[in-house]
Amino acid sequence: MTDIVYLVALVLLPLILPVLVVSAVLGNGSWILERLKSTLTLDEERGLAEQGLLWVSTISPFLYFVALGVIAWRDYSISLTSDGLSVFFSISTLPLGALSLLLPLSVLVSRLHATKQTAKQIKITNQKNNIDLFHSHRKELFDYFGQIGEVEYLDCLVGEFKVHPRVHKSFFIGKPEDGVPQTNIDVFEDIERELSSARSELDLIIRDVNPQLTYSVYIANFCSTIYRLSRKLGLPEIYVELAERSILVPTKLEGNEEKELLTVGKTTDEAVAAYRYAKSYYHNLCDFAGKEPVHAEDENLKYIEMGGKFRKTKEEKVIERLHKNEIQQAIQAKA
Repeated sequence: MTDIVYLVALVLLPLILPVLVVSAVLGNGSWILERLKSTLTLDEERGLAEQGLLWVSTISPFLYFVALGVIAWRDYSISLTSDGLSVFFSISTLPLGALSLLLPLSVLVSRLHATKQTAKQIKITNQKNNIDLFHSHRKELFDYFGQIGEVEYLDCLVGEFKVHPRVHKSFFIGKPEDGVPQTNIDVFEDIERELSSARSELDLIIRDVNPQLTYSVYIANFCSTIYRLSRKLGLPEIYVELAERSILVPTKLEGNEEKELLTVGKTTDEAVAAYRYAKSYYHNLCDFAGKEPVHAEDENLKYIEMGGKFRKTKEEKVIERLHKNEIQQAIQAKA
């Protein structure tokens, strides 16, 4: 039984003792598990001399050398002669073999530490490159729109084609550390739905398809759609400058809820100009993203998209009529 205890001590103590001592000196955290873990784990952010595993790999072979040597040398005495040296090497094969592990183990730990440091450096470099790519993509968006310059629509709205910072965040998904962001398809499709609604609503208003509903379509639908579009696309020319020339109209919505809704200017030209600017801005955004707009163009509504044909669709200018009659009546009724 005693021999078994000695054997266990011989095998375990030269390994356990260095771990405990090094953990006490170089370990981090509270005892016991955190310090043991930090001792037996390579930390690429600390120098090689501060790696507990290096010292364990150095001390343990030496302790095994001493422990095995004590057993091998027990029945011998020191003799500083050639015969004594010969006997020493003959009986010390196992202790010297244990000691010889010191160098390769320390070299192995050193290489592993260097490998982790290299991997960390590569990760940092890749992260920096990804951040550079992300901000380069953002800058390219600003530069792309910067080449367009100002465009005047129907002599009543000047589109500056500047990019609000939130546009990049909304239309492109990704974190800086992930590199070039991906196109946010859902947001692009949402804008296309809004544009399609605005165009259909504008057509119903200009042609006065259903006179009983025209006022409601203009105030409650078209104007709200245009302002939603302008905010999603970041177009202050509409939601700030054009809004300043517009009118707040008291309006009862479904359920008798009363709100003040803002008109899109006061004329048909201003309404059409706001729609055309929003659509042109979106199409330039699609060009930058390398995405084709997917909504189908209705040939019957092309008169809204270009030229002044919309002015001749109906002899009476419907939006001007709404401002003169229904809108003024709503304002006076509220007063």
